[in-house]
Amino acid sequence: MKNNMLTIGEFSKRTGGSIKSLRYYDSIGLLKPAYIDYNNYRYYNFEQTRMAELIQICVGLSIPLKEVKDLVFRDEKIDYKYLIEYGKKITKEKIAELNEDLEFLNLLQENIERIDSYDDKEQKEFYLNEKYYYTIPLYECEMNDKYYELLGSLFEKGFNQGLYIKHDYGVIINIKDDITTKFVAFEVDKKHSSLENVIKVEEGRFLCKKTNEFNFDKICEMFSNIDLNDKTIIISPGYSYDFSSPYFEVKCRIKNTNE
Repeated sequence: MKNNMLTIGEFSKRTGGSIKSLRYYDSIGLLKPAYIDYNNYRYYNFEQTRMAELIQICVGLSIPLKEVKDLVFRDEKIDYKYLIEYGKKITKEKIAELNEDLEFLNLLQENIERIDSYDDKEQKEFYLNEKYYYTIPLYECEMNDKYYELLGSLFEKGFNQGLYIKHDYGVIINIKDDITTKFVAFEVDKKHSSLENVIKVEEGRFLCKKTNEFNFDKICEMFSNIDLNDKTIIISPGYSYDFSSPYFEVKCRIKNTNE
């Protein structure tokens, strides 16, 4: 009976599944050995390697083993086709998620490289794309404990609504006809643009500076020479490992695409 069969150790090496995992698959009825001898040694046939490899793929896709078992054994038969189709569906979803993660990392890298392209005492102009920010009104005079409390509650609200949150966050200040309004904000995907409390910041040229100033009035004074009736200032945390001395990048739009 044991002729042309694989011991559990040989089967483990051939399929990549650990011996412990194979024993567990056996215990839940997912992959039982083809033969167990009087010493309780397990043996598998070569045809079972396909099933073991599919299980390993499902494990890699984080599909629960109980779900795998329900997918495999349909009408008391092993339905490879159904499991493969389901595995392909999950794989495509994982690929889409990984592509989103890769896009996020690329954008984050580009932003860090842009900020690193000028030093702390410089100011530099950049053309920045349009962005959408999920916001809540802010009435504080500086980035204090109340600001961080509002930011935390805003993030929690966004997570609860299932918003696709991007990497930028901080404060948006709008100065129009000498009236100043401030918002705690974090960047969201364009698909959320129809939400009532989402602010769109138009693409255009922005004057950018770095500062460790927490006071909003003093930050606005940095751009007092920009003569616009409708002025938008964005305050975002910089990328620094020195958390004891944080800095911010402040950006003021000086011209948009329609001007």
